[in-house]
Amino acid sequence: MTEATAELRIAPDLADRVVRRTRRRKTARTATTAVAVVAVVLAAVPAYHVIQERRHVVSVTAAENVDGVEVRDLPDGFGRPATFEVNDHGLRGKAARWSQGDRTIQVTVYRPKDLAGGYLDLQQRGFLPGGTLWRHRGGGLMSTGRDDLIWWERDGLVLRVTASGSAKEYLEPVAMALHVPWDPALDTMRVTHMPARFRLVSGEPREILDGLGRWWSDDQNASMAVEVVRGDRAKDLSALRRVSWPTNEEFLDARTTTVGRARALEGRVASKGGKIDKGRMLMWLIEPGLGVRIWAMGTTEDEMRRVAEGIEPAPPPAGPSVDGVEVPPALRSVPEAARDRTLGWNWTTTTTYWGHPPGKGWYVALSVHRGGLVGTDLWRKDAFRTTPETATVGGVRGLRADSTKTVRVGGRPRLMWTRSFAWEPRTGLAVVVTTAEDTMSSTAHPDLDLDRLVRSLSARQP
Repeated sequence: MTEATAELRIAPDLADRVVRRTRRRKTARTATTAVAVVAVVLAAVPAYHVIQERRHVVSVTAAENVDGVEVRDLPDGFGRPATFEVNDHGLRGKAARWSQGDRTIQVTVYRPKDLAGGYLDLQQRGFLPGGTLWRHRGGGLMSTGRDDLIWWERDGLVLRVTASGSAKEYLEPVAMALHVPWDPALDTMRVTHMPARFRLVSGEPREILDGLGRWWSDDQNASMAVEVVRGDRAKDLSALRRVSWPTNEEFLDARTTTVGRARALEGRVASKGGKIDKGRMLMWLIEPGLGVRIWAMGTTEDEMRRVAEGIEPAPPPAGPSVDGVEVPPALRSVPEAARDRTLGWNWTTTTTYWGHPPGKGWYVALSVHRGGLVGTDLWRKDAFRTTPETATVGGVRGLRADSTKTVRVGGRPRLMWTRSFAWEPRTGLAVVVTTAEDTMSSTAHPDLDLDRLVRSLSARQP
């Protein structure tokens, strides 16, 4: 890692250690495997009673927003709901209940911190122990009386719909019409188009393959994974083609094409030896060190192409920034001294220095780390030269390391006090602020203190 974070770095042998530890680590990478074999998993589920959806005449306007989930279709005449909080089998949530005479419908939204599980996970928690498999919206559970439905919608989101006996005919229509808005942001890119039939979306972007990705699927075992790849894995198309497959896939029959004005590669994904078809993959570079891959299964070539053409850079901040992170106002009047960018295995680091270049005097540095590796336990353990301590700076919880170092300034030795603070505003993004103060100089700019800088930066993070 660059000298911007004097006590933060990526070790030179990090790539080798990543490879050695991969087999021993449990990461969210298994999400990609789930994408790749979603059809196999669903097909392997025991043949429980399959519940068919029945449509009824319902309104098409949004009736209520329950903790961010839109309830779009309700029977006419139900009016406004009562809202309250619940705690069911250890899951806390928010609920809305509509009533009309002896008819009631309730929608409950739980937001656990877990990655998406399945119906067995819900039963193990105590939900609907005698329930039957419900094969919609990724699969869930329905009560034997067909008046209660619960399922994992995505990471960190469990939805439940219950109804009284006199209103259970509306249970599935209400469940199928629930709408969960999704954020198109993926790293510094945006996924602006996704076919309407892909109604299931992963939650927060997470590490898959060699980068950060999200995946979408429908109820017919089709899926679309979009991955942003950073670092050495995306230095050129040849490197981008070397996918770290989760199982035994291969990229075959590759041909050159374009996405917008960018040169791209498209081919089919198959099991080793080409015996089992696993969809298609399209990949291209945004710039050296930043690439995109799309892995589509059960979709048309036109659908994949439209998704690719709808991927675009996110709008930049209004003011000066470092790799999409806005520079705090306190630094805008300080002379910029140097810039640096480093490519690593599944990460990039972009740094700007103010004051002096490192080793030449006092400075303040803002480093932005992006990629699938950033934020993992491996990153936290290997990013520091000295052992960091958990600390709160500027009201933000993160990792801090302080040290002193002797440098030569004007041909004379000078003691510099360096403080680094790192925190992770979201998955795949870490922000590091480093201040190196000249303890013997009156121009050490003490007004640019670490607490003030972190507080200003955190207020600007999405």
